[in-house]
Amino acid sequence: MRAFLFAAIFSFAASLSAATVRPSLSGTVLDSTGAPVVGATVMVYHAGVKVGYSTFCPSCYTDCGKHVITDARGAFEIKDLSPDLWFTLLAARDGYIPEITKSIDPVKAPTVSLNLSSKSATTDFSGTVRGRVIEADGSPVRDAIINPTGLIDGAASTYGTLPGLQPLSVTNKNGEFELTYSKPTPKMLLEVEARGLAPQFAVLETGPNRHTVTLADGATIVGRLVQNGQPVPNAQIGLIAKDRGGFGVDLKLLGNPYEVVRIGTDAKGRFVIPNVPVAIDWYVYATMDSISTMGAASPIEIHVSRDGQYLQAPDLIIKPGFHIQGAVVTSNKKPIADGMRVMLSSDTVWDFKTVPLAPDGHFEFTNLPAGKYTISASVKGYHDNTPQYGPAPFSVEHDIVNFTTTIYPNVP
Repeated sequence: MRAFLFAAIFSFAASLSAATVRPSLSGTVLDSTGAPVVGATVMVYHAGVKVGYSTFCPSCYTDCGKHVITDARGAFEIKDLSPDLWFTLLAARDGYIPEITKSIDPVKAPTVSLNLSSKSATTDFSGTVRGRVIEADGSPVRDAIINPTGLIDGAASTYGTLPGLQPLSVTNKNGEFELTYSKPTPKMLLEVEARGLAPQFAVLETGPNRHTVTLADGATIVGRLVQNGQPVPNAQIGLIAKDRGGFGVDLKLLGNPYEVVRIGTDAKGRFVIPNVPVAIDWYVYATMDSISTMGAASPIEIHVSRDGQYLQAPDLIIKPGFHIQGAVVTSNKKPIADGMRVMLSSDTVWDFKTVPLAPDGHFEFTNLPAGKYTISASVKGYHDNTPQYGPAPFSVEHDIVNFTTTIYPNVP
């Protein structure tokens, strides 16, 4: 299936004009002392369109996966890139901590410098996870990205970025990786992703033994966005697990806390979302901002049951949406400063809208699909008087007028 997906993408790319001037990205890879890093792999990691919404996943473009090896000067050049895309580069070499760049436009910035910090050879494995990433047939997965999500610190589960925790690791040609924390820890929670394969969470114990993580193709979801029976191009589609959950004690997953996937519709209103993790209920939806001038589309629930599944989602249909008119009121009756905003968040899917506040606090949200939402104001010097986990959601099944939320001055 991975080969089929890439073949379809390559076929699409081949239809583009060969006469287009295609830029290069060149530069150097240096260590922390400024010396060249010889023999480092520099790879196109992700890509996306400069204008509009990407119709491919970030790692699905034909340029992704292109790689070169740095020479004796630490120099590299990746040629023949699409002029319509931005790119991120990944630099990696055994004995160094990998680096991923921010988005680069090769037309505007054709040169880049990457810096790798050296990593000492591991002798104490009390804070190191060793692993190997393979496909279902046992073949190693090269250039898989290992993102540390959490670890056990003392008696507690700790998540996010931590001082002393290696920010990421990349598998070598044998699919092997190491990821190190500066303190002893019994185990880590990792998110493993690779081009053309479904991402996966894995809890691995530290120590000298190498653990195996098997990645699968996942499923493919295809669909269409329409209005009055006509396709809607250049809109953004989101995919999020129905039970988004989070992370609990002892590195246990609560639900399916995968990051939201966003992809664009093509000229015929179609979208393709590959490498979707299985045995999960998902919501497919059109993001509110991308169709705000046309109307609203209710999310569609779709169940992915098995690896290799190809699922045709029902059409996402744009219809007239609901609106909310209301005001943010200051408890001390003072006017709201210019530039302040209010945000509406969907409680069903990962979607947001923000609008400016008038000096008297009035606002309006338009073209909303039915569902549950929260509203929160961002006003300098004030705060919402809400519970610990934010404002309570409310249902929108019809137009709402005279919605009011009160904010309170911060205590100096």
